[in-house]
Amino acid sequence: MRALSRPVAALASAVLLWAAFFPGWGWLAWGGLVPLFWALDGAGGRRGAVLGLLFGVAFFGLEFSSLSSLGAIVGPVVALVCLGLAVYGGLFGLVFGAVGGRWSSPLLWAGAWTLLEALRAAGPLGFTFGSLPTTMVGTPFLPAAAVGGPWVLSLPVAWTAGCLARGLRDRRWLPGAAGGPLALLLLAALPTGTREAGVLRVALVQPNIPKLEQLDPWLRDDHLAAYRALLAALRLPLDLAVLPENALPWLRSYPEEWELFAGEARRLGVPLALGSGDLEGERVYNRVFLLGPDGEVVGSYAKSRLVPFGEYVPGREVLVRIGLGSLIEPFLPFDQTPGEAVAPVGTLGFMICFESTFPGVARELVLQGAEVLLIPTNDAWFGRTRILWEHYAFAALRAVEVGRTVVQVGHTGVSGGWDPRGRELGRLPPWTRGTAVLEVPVRTGLTPYARGGDGPALAVAGLAALGGLWARRPRRGRGRPRSVAKEARSTGPR
Repeated sequence: MRALSRPVAALASAVLLWAAFFPGWGWLAWGGLVPLFWALDGAGGRRGAVLGLLFGVAFFGLEFSSLSSLGAIVGPVVALVCLGLAVYGGLFGLVFGAVGGRWSSPLLWAGAWTLLEALRAAGPLGFTFGSLPTTMVGTPFLPAAAVGGPWVLSLPVAWTAGCLARGLRDRRWLPGAAGGPLALLLLAALPTGTREAGVLRVALVQPNIPKLEQLDPWLRDDHLAAYRALLAALRLPLDLAVLPENALPWLRSYPEEWELFAGEARRLGVPLALGSGDLEGERVYNRVFLLGPDGEVVGSYAKSRLVPFGEYVPGREVLVRIGLGSLIEPFLPFDQTPGEAVAPVGTLGFMICFESTFPGVARELVLQGAEVLLIPTNDAWFGRTRILWEHYAFAALRAVEVGRTVVQVGHTGVSGGWDPRGRELGRLPPWTRGTAVLEVPVRTGLTPYARGGDGPALAVAGLAALGGLWARRPRRGRGRPRSVAKEARSTGPR
C-alpha cells in the first residue's frame, strides 16, 4: 500500500499545483507541493527520481495542454509538441526527485525547488510557465517580489509545503509552516525605493481577430476596417495609444495601410505604438514601432528573446544537413532574427509577448530608464485556454519586481494593466472588440530587485539547500539518525 501511495501522491501534487495557476486559486500553491514532498520523504535517490519524473511529466503535461489549441493550425503534430514539452519539464522533476528523495529535508526541498525553477528559466530553451511566483498574483504576498524578485516568492512557498509534508509524520514541523507566509508579508511591507512621476492616459486597442482569421490574407481589408473603426472611436485627452503585436503583418511594405495608423496618430496628436513583422533584406524581425504625434516613426524595438521552435528552430542548419529540413519547413519555413539588444524607446519599455515571462528583460529596460512597460502580444494562438491568464499574470509580477506600471495589449486579450504594487488597473473583456483607457502611474527610481537582480534570492536558496544537506549528514558516534532509529523501534527486528 505504501509503495502505491507515493506515486498517487506525486500525481495528486501535479494536479493541485496546476490548479493553483487558475485566476483566484493561487492559495492552492501553499499546499500543492505537499503530496510530492511527502512522497519523496525517505524515498531514496532512485525512487525519488522516478517520483519526480512522474510528477514533472504530469504537471507539465497539464500546463502545456493549452497548446492543443494550435491543432487547428499545425495539425496533429501539436500532440508531439505537448508531449515533448511535458518530458522536457519532467527532467527537472527527475533531478529534484533524485535530490529530494536522497536527502529529505524541508530546507533542502525549498532551496532545491527554487534553484531548479531559476535554472529552468535560464538559457535559450528556458521557460517560466508553471513557476510558483505567478501563483502569488492577486495575493498580499506579491509585493515581496520588489525586494528579491520572483524566486524570493518560490522559496517560502516551497518551505511551507516542506514543513507541512514533514509535519504529517512529525508534528513538531507544523509550526514552521507559518514561516513562509510571514516572511513574505514582512518583505512585502518594506519600502520599494521608487517615486511617483505623474500619470499617463493610455488607450488599449483590442481588435479581437482570431488566429485563423489573422492568417487569411483575403480578410486583410476587414482587419483594416476593424482598426479604422477602433481608432476613430478614441477620444482625447490621451497620452498614448497601444495596439497588439503584429497588428497587421509587413505594414511597412504597404504604404497605404501604414498611412491609416500614421494618420490616426496625427489626428489624435499623441504617440501610437503598433507591432508588425518587418523585413530588412533577408532578415525578418518582430518589431514594435512608435509613431510620434506627427505620424513619423520616433523609435522602434525588435524582439530580442525569440520563442524556440515557435519563431526560430535551434540548430536549424544542423537539422537541414542531416536531412531533417523537410520536416521543419512546413511548420516554420524561416527563422526570425532577434533584435540586437533589449532597450527602451525613450521612457517606454517594450516586452513583446514571450519576453514578458522573463524577469531579466523588464529589469534591463528599467535600468536603462524605462518608466512604463508595455507588452504588445498575440495570444490568439491559444484560443480560450487558461494559459492566457498565466501570461497576463506575468505582467503583474514584472510590475512589482521593477516598480513600474505594466500594460498588456493582445489581439483577443488579455488586455489590461497592473500598477507597481501588482494591483489591476483595468481590463478589457477577452474575446471582445473594443478599446479602454487606463490611468497609468509613472514611476522612477529602482526597487531593491532592480538594483540587485536574482543573486541575493538564489544565494539564500543555495544556503537553504546546503543547510538541508548539512542537517541530513551522518553523525559520527551518534549511531543511526533519529528517524531511522524510531522506525526500527516501531517495526521491530526483521
